Amino acid sequence: MSTAPQPAPLVVKIGGAAGVDLENVCADVAELRQRGERVVVVNGGSEAGDSLLASLGMERTEALTASGNVVRLTNEATLRVLTMAWVGDVNKRAVLALLSRGVPAMGMCGADGRVLVARRRPPLKIQDGTRTRIDRTHLAGEMTEVNTRLLGVLMDAGQTPVVCPPAVTEDGVLVNVDADQVAAAIAAALGARTLVMLSNVAGLLEDPADPTSLIRESDDVERVMGFARGRMRYKLEAARRALAGGVRSAYITASAAPRPVLSALAGEAGTRLTSAAATKVADAGA
Repeated sequence: MSTAPQPAPLVVKIGGAAGVDLENVCADVAELRQRGERVVVVNGGSEAGDSLLASLGMERTEALTASGNVVRLTNEATLRVLTMAWVGDVNKRAVLALLSRGVPAMGMCGADGRVLVARRRPPLKIQDGTRTRIDRTHLAGEMTEVNTRLLGVLMDAGQTPVVCPPAVTEDGVLVNVDADQVAAAIAAALGARTLVMLSNVAGLLEDPADPTSLIRESDDVERVMGFARGRMRYKLEAARRALAGGVRSAYITASAAPRPVLSALAGEAGTRLTSAAATKVADAGA
């Protein structure tokens, strides 16, 4: 007996910055599930992580690399605390928000079922005044693999996977990976039809100081990358990777907006990013 193919899922990434409305986003995810959509949720947790570190008298040290980039260092002790915040706090709040709306949800980090596998970045060359030193304690990684079979089994069982960093390396070491990149990797690996990234801003603005300068749509991520500042650059890069991986569209919008996910999908809010190549293929097939 043959079974009908499952529809391509949506990936919804809930940002971790201050002002992100997790409950608001989960209400939309619940409505999408009621419509029969398959959804994977990815959560960040930057504010929760920084708050927990501060409460413990800890902080993430910033360092200047020899190449001129400023990075926030993540050592073993720091990552342990960040994992508590990302997995034990934000991830479980998202799961509970979905459960309270009647949506079965399964929370996990990258190590659970090896759902997120990453390659650890090489040791950092840190510029310390006039001296360059090597930092071998930095635990950061780049996504290399997503356990799509596990995510598929969960979705087939009616669950909504809620996934968050850290990821795990092939030799079993936890590493910090950017949550936007996690969402992009999952979307591409699952063949998702869209990636929606929720944050504390309305979308990509031509002028960050002017909320009326929202860029509603673009099929040229490289061009609009020039307008991005701060964390928005990470979101544009995640969108670029998702689109390059075959995802049809990516959205960036505000989590606090009314019906944030649904309004973005309807073209009523946020910034919609597509690939010019994919658009030409779609037009040719019309």
